[in-house]
Parts: sequence; C-alpha cells; structure tokens
Amino acid sequence: MTRLGDPVYRLLVPLAAVVVFAVLLTFSLIRMFEIENAMRVEAEQNMLWVLHQSEVSARRLSETAALADLGAAGADDLSLRFDILVSRVAMLTDGPQLRFMQRIGYAEDLEWLTGTLDALAPMVAGFRAGDGMRLHGAVEPIARLFGRAANAAMIAEWDDLGGRLETYREQLRQIIAFLIGIMAAGGILAMTLAVALRQSRQRNLMLRRARDFSGMLISSSGEGILAVDGAGRCTLWNDAMAQLVGKPAEQAVGHALSEVAGFFDTATVRQGVQRGLAGEATHLTLQPLFRPGHDAPRHVDLRFFPMLNEDEIVGVILFVHDASDRYAARQKDMQDRDRLEELVTERTRDLDEALQRERSAADLYRNFAAMVSHQFRTPLAVADSALQRLIRRGPRADPDEVADRAVRARNAIAGLTRLVASTLDTVRLDAGQLGARRVRCEISEIVHAVCARQRDAAPEREIRIEAAQAIGGTAALCDPAHAEQILENLLSNAVKYAPEDTPVCVALHGDTTHVWCDVRNSGPPVAEADREKIFERNYRGANSAGIAGTGIGLFMARTLARMQGGDVALQPGADGVAFRLTLPLWGADRP
Repeated sequence: MTRLGDPVYRLLVPLAAVVVFAVLLTFSLIRMFEIENAMRVEAEQNMLWVLHQSEVSARRLSETAALADLGAAGADDLSLRFDILVSRVAMLTDGPQLRFMQRIGYAEDLEWLTGTLDALAPMVAGFRAGDGMRLHGAVEPIARLFGRAANAAMIAEWDDLGGRLETYREQLRQIIAFLIGIMAAGGILAMTLAVALRQSRQRNLMLRRARDFSGMLISSSGEGILAVDGAGRCTLWNDAMAQLVGKPAEQAVGHALSEVAGFFDTATVRQGVQRGLAGEATHLTLQPLFRPGHDAPRHVDLRFFPMLNEDEIVGVILFVHDASDRYAARQKDMQDRDRLEELVTERTRDLDEALQRERSAADLYRNFAAMVSHQFRTPLAVADSALQRLIRRGPRADPDEVADRAVRARNAIAGLTRLVASTLDTVRLDAGQLGARRVRCEISEIVHAVCARQRDAAPEREIRIEAAQAIGGTAALCDPAHAEQILENLLSNAVKYAPEDTPVCVALHGDTTHVWCDVRNSGPPVAEADREKIFERNYRGANSAGIAGTGIGLFMARTLARMQGGDVALQPGADGVAFRLTLPLWGADRP
C-alpha cells in the first residue's frame, strides 16, 4: 500500500521517534519531580531537634527541683517545667515521631518514659521541701534517655541522607540518559521534517497538475457541476452549470449559494448540502429549477457528494443533470393513469350504487316479514278479541256494547294501519331511503293509548300508569308513530316476561332536556352477559326459553329511538326489569 508514491511504513520512523520523545520526556519529568520531593526537609522528620529539646526540658525540670529545695523556686515553676516535659514526650508518642522512635528501637523506652511521668505527676503536684533530691534523681535517667535517643536519631538521619544522595545520583544519571535519548529523537524528527518538506513540494506539483486536468474535465462536461466549501461558498462552477442557471462563473464563485440563485436556497437543496458536509451522499430527482426570464421551470436531478481531504470533509460537490424530458414523459404517464383511475372510480361507484340498491331491496323484503310478524300481533289481537266477543254475544249484545266493541276494533285497525306505514318507513330508513320526521308529540297521550290496547290484548295483566313527574313537561320532539311503536314493543315485552299475577308499571318523568318513560315489571333480572346483546337483531336472552318471539322488538325500539335523537336502555339496579325510553324534550335546544 502506498500514499502519493511513498510507502506507508516510512511513517513508522517519525512516529516511533515521537513516541520515544514523549516517553523519555515523561520519565525525565517524573524523575525530576521525585528528586524535588525527596530534597524537601519535612518538619516531622527533624527528630534530632525534638529529642534535644526534650532533653533540655528534662534537665531544666531537674534543676528547678534542686532550686525548689533551696527555696529559690516555687511550686508553680516546678509545675511549668513538668508540663513542658510532658508536652515534649506527648509529641514523641504520636504520628510520624512515634514511627521514627519505633524505627530506631526506642518504642519500649517511650512506654517506660510515659509511665515514669505518670508516677512523678503526684510528686510534682504535692511537692514539699526535701523532695527535690528525690525528684532530681527520678528525672536524671529521663534526660540521659533523651541524650541516647538524640545520638541514635542523628546516626539514623545520616544513614537516610546517604541513601537519598545515592538515589539522587542514580536518578540524575537516568535523567541525563533520557535527555540524550530526547536529543536523538529530536534529530530524527528534524530529519523526517526535512524529508517531508521535500516530498511535500513534489506532491504539490503533482496536485497542481491533477487539478488542472480535473478542471479541464469539469469544464468540458455536459452535466452541471459546482462545489461549495465548509462555509457554504461556491468554489467551482462549470460552463454547463452557467447555462442551466443563467449566471456565469464570475457571479457564482466566492459567493454563498443562496446569493447565486433562489433555487439553492430551497429547503431540499440546503438539506442536501448539510448532509454532504456531514459525510452523507444524497440524490434528489426532478427538482424544479426556475431561470430568469422563463415562466416554465426546468426539472433537474441533483447528486450531493462530500469532498474529502484524507479523512476530513472540506466541502460538497453537486452534480446537476437536466431531466426535463423525463419529467415531461412522467407527467404524460401520470395524466393517463389519473384518467384511467377516474374511469375506474366512476365505474366502481356505479356498480356500488347498483349493489346498494339491490341490497336495500333485499333488506326491505327480508325485514318486512319479521317486523309484520312481531309488530302487528298486538293490534290484530285487540281487533280479534273485540269481534269474537261481538260474535259470542250475538243478538244479546245491546247497541252500546256493539258500538264499544266496534270502536275498539276500529281503533286497533287504525293503529295497525299506522303501524304498517311506520314499519315501511322504518325499513326504508334502515335501507337509507327515508329520513326521520320529528314534530311536537305529547308522550302521555301515547302512553295511555298504548296501555289501553295492551289491557284489551291481555285483560288478565294489570298495567299501571304512574303520575307524570316531568319537570319540563311531557311534550317530546319525535315521530309520534315511531314513539308509539317503541312503547308498544317495550310494553308488550314487559307483559310477556312478567310473572303471573304481577303488575306492569309505566312511569313518565324527565328533566329540562329530556322526557323519560320507564316500563318495568317484576321479572328476574337480565343476565350480565345479555344486557347489551338483547338489543342486537334476532338475539334472545337466556330467560326467553318457551316464550314466543322473533328477537327484533328491542332492536327496533332502540333503532327507532336513536333515529330521533333518543335512546332505549336497560336500567341498572332496578327492582325487576326496567327499560327506559329517552326522547328530546320539546323546546329544549331545539334546532
């Protein structure tokens, strides 16, 4: 592997010289710091002075004891000298002084000395005439002990000093050797630098030739080429780029790209340059390029590449290719495809509408039979009951009874007629063919009418209507036929599932925004798993076994209620089973 004609292994020599230079210099500095630290005289190591001061303190205590016998010194002087001696001894029994005394072999003597001073303390404190000689005799061995220890300390310090001087000489010899090595490494580096300067001149000559050749290739290229430095200023602008943008190189080189043309100040181009400076190549296709004096833009492809000097990114080079012909062909293809998609969408919409109409018709016929079988049973039963009684009574029926039975049958048939129209409207609305019609409707009247028909259909069942307690009244905004059908479903359902000899209660109440009608019986509660499913089409709960039905009554009731802005829900926590019809109150936020 070579770099500009020189083997890479030649770099190992100056690199090794630099490493040797740094290592030797580091070791030299370390040795100098060690010598400097070792040459310091630490106060805690000057034991000769400490021991001498301790000996002086002992002898002065002895002299003061003798003077005290003669009456030339008092008890206070004696105590002062004793305290000074004790403080000297305390200094020797702690820290580095203690370690030094242990090193020279006087650790046991220190223990003896401490015990002796403890024994002399009462004698000093209670000194009497005649105790001076005895105190002098006790202190004299202490003074001699300090003298011997001072001699031993002096010899130990001389030995330490000799060892340190020998260490200093060895370290200085190492430093001299390191300095010689540093000088040799510096000579190698100087020679390497001279060789590198010579090679650099040769490489610069080669680079100028390569640059001239590259410039010739760039200027003759039919593709627009420009380059920017790290600051975003243009450093290269070939003739093809001048033709594309409409500006010569004199107006581009040395200027920021945003100053050359607005095209280079767009977000996509700025991001491409930033990614190139970050070392990432980017490719953008069919970017619109507006030129001065032209209404229609050209469409160009852009390729951004980082420019490297060794491993350093020094700028970005941008290649611009005129792709207007390809853009025009693509636009033509897109127009053809859009037209084809429009045709397909139009045909699909027609087919969907036809399919929806077919499904609506099928749903209309399928649901009609189910609704008829479920919803028409009650009015037919009322009419049938009235007519059967007339037939049984025959000639024995008086005119009033005949009129009453006829009115009931007529009302049942009228209700059946309304139910037919409502059922057809419901199916059409379910099929999306009819909108909801909402007017003012008095719910209390509908409740009484529905309850009357249910009493005729099931005379054995007691149906109670509780007094209305609606705050805002009982007039609702709804479809009367749908509301009647909902209550018919809820009441017939309550009668059907109520235990024998138990009443069915209807309560009408409400607040300032809604009217509520609760239909309740004392039947067993609905299982938790069935509470929401019972409102699904054709679903029958676990308690419906043995009871006739189709499973669409509650589904129709909730569907019709929600069509009118209301709802039908199973009340939680109620005694028995209670369904609540909710309808908007007339006049409350009415649109």
